[in-house]
Amino acid sequence: MGGAARASSVRPTTDRYEVPRHVRTLRVTDAARQSRADVILRAAAHFAALGAPDPSSVRAEHVSSWVAHLERTGHTVETVAQSLSAVSAYFAWHCREHPARRGEDPRTNPARGVRTVHGARCTACSSPAPARADRGSSLKGECAERDSRLPEWSPARYEASLTASAANTRAAYRRDVELFAEWMIAIVPGAVPSATEREHVREYLAALHDAGATSRTVARRIASLRRYFSWAVREGLAASDPTMSVHTPAAKGRLPRPLDADTAAELVSTEDEDAPEWRRARDRAVLEILYGSGLRVSEVCGLTLQGVATDGSTLRVMGKGSKERIVPVSRQAKAAIARWRKVRDEVVSERSGASLFLGARGAQLSRRDVTRLLEQAAERIGLPGGTHPHALRHSFATHLMDNGADTRSIQELLGHSDASTTQRYTHVSKEKLRLAYSESHPRA
Repeated sequence: MGGAARASSVRPTTDRYEVPRHVRTLRVTDAARQSRADVILRAAAHFAALGAPDPSSVRAEHVSSWVAHLERTGHTVETVAQSLSAVSAYFAWHCREHPARRGEDPRTNPARGVRTVHGARCTACSSPAPARADRGSSLKGECAERDSRLPEWSPARYEASLTASAANTRAAYRRDVELFAEWMIAIVPGAVPSATEREHVREYLAALHDAGATSRTVARRIASLRRYFSWAVREGLAASDPTMSVHTPAAKGRLPRPLDADTAAELVSTEDEDAPEWRRARDRAVLEILYGSGLRVSEVCGLTLQGVATDGSTLRVMGKGSKERIVPVSRQAKAAIARWRKVRDEVVSERSGASLFLGARGAQLSRRDVTRLLEQAAERIGLPGGTHPHALRHSFATHLMDNGADTRSIQELLGHSDASTTQRYTHVSKEKLRLAYSESHPRA
């Protein structure tokens, strides 16, 4: 969500909104919890200024006024949509916690039905096909309204300049810059790149740290800003680079957390008995490929019918930066793909194209769809804490390493351009050996 002024600057008239109590119920990271609190507190201050000192007095017109204010002040399409979602979730919680008394009209969520000026379902903002997106176009498509936000910062031009990076990387760098720009405008109205000083960058990083951001997140934000201001200097948007001499925190090494082999096998083979055959077949094929071939979730979503070998034994995968590779398919995945292709026509539509995996309406399967089907599978087997798609990729590599595969082969299968990335899995295996030693040797 948009970085902006801290909660401490909000007037005390928001106390009756019980925001701290609400955010404690959220199952998110500390950084996300603080970000949500900031958004809701700023919205509450706006409502209070309009004469709504408590949540029960907020009406739909108050929420609409707040959304219009965000739109007018140049917040990005993503920030406005995310902020509205956070406030709507807050009011839903408050209605549950404080239901109407007997004889009173039932309480309703005042944010329900409120829409942004630029709707979240803008067709121009829909993601283009991955193959096209990785060749220079915006991951979120071309949208004049979205690209017109923060005109002095030119985020669309900056994103377009990152031609050597993958679409997801370009989108992430652009979003980092937009969040910083929104934070700057919140503390210095009308701020532009040329007015950004080193102290602003340092204060922003301190705000991220105070909000609970990890060292990896802070380091990524610095890298994004460095790249942006280097471009801004070349383009004449800034006279100097304010990120010079800004210290980058050492990112703490984080080892992958793979599933054990039995759990992974159970997870990918579970099926929803109540679902239609096409959904069961599709979900099984997606899960088998995630674990059996170690693909990234974006690579699974981008698979095409032509990318499946005639005999079904390999897949042609478009990886990061449009790097293509051929990966083998497990016996179980091969059977699952064949099963899915027999029923794929049940959901095919004019939007399907050559995409291998489709959603209920025929569009290409999205990352969110994959995450959701994996969460459902984890719930079916009672996996504590659930899991995520990349955990299956980690499990694929770790289990190969544990069973004697060499690092170079694993690097090729995963599509890593840098061998040091693959080396993480040797550390995981060493940890496994160390644990076995400590638990088994009498003098450990």
